[in-house]
Parts: sequence; structure tokens; C-alpha cells
Amino acid sequence: MNKVLLLFLLLLPALNPVLYGTDDESEEAFVVPLSTGIKIEPIYLAGFNGTPEQKEHTTALEKILRFDLNVNGMTQVVAKSPEAESAISRSKYFGPAEMKFWQKNCIGHLIKVTVTDNSVDTEIIDLKGGPIKEIKGIPIDGTLSHDRKQMHLIADSIHKALFGKDGIARSKILYTVREKIPGKNEWISNIVESDYDGANARQIIYDAGYCVTPRYVPPEPEKQAGNFFYVSYKTGQPKIYLGSLKGVPPQRFSYLRGNQLMPVLSFQRDAVAFISDVTGNPDLFIQEFSPEKGAVGKPRQIFTAGLATQGTPTFSPDGNRVAFVSDKDGSPKIYTIKIPEAGKNIKDIHPIAVNKYRRGCTAPAWSPDGTKIAYCAPVDGVRQIFVFDLNTQKEVRLTEGALQKENPSWAHNSLHLVYNAGSDKGSDLYLVNLNKPEPVKISSGKGEKRFPD
Repeated sequence: MNKVLLLFLLLLPALNPVLYGTDDESEEAFVVPLSTGIKIEPIYLAGFNGTPEQKEHTTALEKILRFDLNVNGMTQVVAKSPEAESAISRSKYFGPAEMKFWQKNCIGHLIKVTVTDNSVDTEIIDLKGGPIKEIKGIPIDGTLSHDRKQMHLIADSIHKALFGKDGIARSKILYTVREKIPGKNEWISNIVESDYDGANARQIIYDAGYCVTPRYVPPEPEKQAGNFFYVSYKTGQPKIYLGSLKGVPPQRFSYLRGNQLMPVLSFQRDAVAFISDVTGNPDLFIQEFSPEKGAVGKPRQIFTAGLATQGTPTFSPDGNRVAFVSDKDGSPKIYTIKIPEAGKNIKDIHPIAVNKYRRGCTAPAWSPDGTKIAYCAPVDGVRQIFVFDLNTQKEVRLTEGALQKENPSWAHNSLHLVYNAGSDKGSDLYLVNLNKPEPVKISSGKGEKRFPD
């Protein structure tokens, strides 16, 4: 098989059981039930207080916060109750009837939100008799695109008040949207950024050609991401570019000959791993990097294996190892290697298979906490998302259903994954968490949404 073609197949799986294998070729005994040991806490979100003039806007804000609290992997909003709403309107939380309702539904916390013309106040009431926590004076301006961001801020603040750490509601997702050019037998693929729930989607760059695999440059602590890597075919061959979220024109990252694909930056922001066939074979390379200076020195090859094809690298959080896909033993599997020192003979590098029983694997993603690797693999001809726990050496199948699932990417909390799923009718983005593996579709509109980060 032509090596460039196989490289593209690793990037965009052709769903061919001969190439990727089926679940008949793996040992399902290694798939274990998902169990994180976390109990989802039922909470009650009171109907938002606001003026009649604000009713439509207030209803929209309540829907946003309810979504955030239902998908955060830690809480579940209990359905509204007339008895509870009546008690809340009278600020009577701890009467016998009210306590009976809370206890019956195992509700430990009540969230009460008051909306004014220009701000939102939130109370977190501990129904076990603990202190009332307040999030006061969050400014709003009546514009939904702005105010939904403020609701995400409130959701993350509630999460921190209850569990001691921020949620993911203020996260962003970078992805591509592929569409057929009207009147032509050609496709265009642009890069889009949205809120984590799919809202506020905006195209990032224009006239960039056919783009794939955008990946954020990890931001400094307490800062927002400002740049991203991606691959464009605008020159005819896939080349790596460094794009900006602030309107700065994209910059070519590497001037190697041939094809360069699948760039990913280390968590330390000091190295980029990617795939290149500059040596005649699609192999794994690494390039030292500085956020201020860009590429530093020359890229170096860190793994090859005869006539095998390598693909989709991902860094360990400590930056010392890389996981990637290789078909060196036949069907594509996921391997890890320790990044070799410069000058080391790469023939002496011996990769370790992450899961030797699962075949046809693609798109590994190492979790930020270092304990898990997510990937996709075929089951009865349908690609599903799996998570391999590096501590227990057990594999968990995270998804079901007929849609082809690909390209998982972790949120910063190592609990949530976003991936694309679809068929010949289109592709959308889905959000899922390990504590409550019920995927939620978050994208909308025309075009095939793929390669989320």
C-alpha cells in the first residue's frame, strides 16, 4: 500500500475491517465496566428570579446553567417540584415538609439564582445545615453571547465551591468544519472555535486551504490559549502552520520536504511531535519549540520501524514520553516510547504496546493527569471510544451505537472527552465524562465537524 495513502488512512480512518481489524481479533475480557467510584450528587436548581421583562433572557440563562450542572460529571439537577419552588419562594428551606422532599431525593444542595438588569447573584445552600455560600455581582448586559459566558463562570464557581476545583464550563473547543464548495466537486475545511457546549462558534482563520487537526498551544497558568497548530493543504501537500486566536496571520512552522501531519505540543510548551515522510517513510519526529521564537534548531526523527507507518502522536504530561499509532506489527496499535536524547540510535528504541489485544487503534490522547490514554478502535465495524487506565492496565469502552466515533480529546480535568461521531450523512461533536458516560451532542449547523481539541 502506498505509504502516503496509509498515512491518510491513519488520520482519517477508512473503516476497513481488513486494515483495522474487528473486535473478533481482540480479547473483550479486557474491557471492564466503567466505574470511577464517584457518586453523582443530586442538586436542586431553583427557578431563576427576575423581572417579567427579562423572562425570555432569564429562561435562556437558566437553561445554560442547568446544562453546565448536568454535564460536569459531579452533579445532576433534580426535576423541578411545585412544593420545592413554593418553599424557596418563601425562603423556607428547612421545614419538616421541605426536608422530607430534600431527603427523599437525596438532595444536599440548593442553588438559588437572582437576576437583575445588570448582574446575577447566586446562593449555594447546604441543606444539611452547612453555611450558605454566595457568588454575588456577576455582571450581565442582556446579550446572550456575553451572558452565557457569565453563566459558565457561575457554573465553574459552583463546582469549585462544592468540590474544591474549577469545572470545565469556561473551556473552549477548537475543531474543523468540512463543507462541499457549492457548484464544485471540491471540499473546504476551515477551523472554528466554540464554547465547550458548542455555542458562540466562530471561524478562526480564512483562506487557509483545506485544514485538519488543529491543536491548542497550551497556555501559561491562569491564561487563555492564544495560538494553535494545524495542518493545511493550501500548497498541495500537508504542511504544519502556527495559527493565532488574536488575528495574527498564520506562520509556516516547518520547511521540511514532503508531508508533515498531526502536530501536537508538549504540556511544557517546549517540543512539537509530528509525522513526516521526509525520509521516505511516515515516521515520528520531534522539534524543539519556544512560544516566543517558534521552532528551535532542526527537527529530529525519534522513531521508525521498517516499512511501518506511524501516526497521531500525543505527549505524556511530564513531556518525557510519546504515545503514537504504528502498524509495525500488522494492524495499527498504540505504543509509547521514552523520548530519546539527541544522537541516540533510533534502532535501539523499543516501543511498548499500550494494549496488545486491541487492534485497529487510532488517535490516542494522553490525559492531563497522566493516568489514562483515550483512543478509538473498531467493534463490529463501528469505531468506538476506549479509555485505557495505565495504573490498572484495564481498558474501558466508553461509547456505544452505530455512529463512527473518532478523535477523542481530553478536557483539563481528565474527566471529560470531546470527540466527533457521524456517518455518511455528516459528523458532529459529542461531550462525555467518565462518571456519567452519556454522550451529549454539542455541535449544530451545517458541515462536518471533526478533529476537536
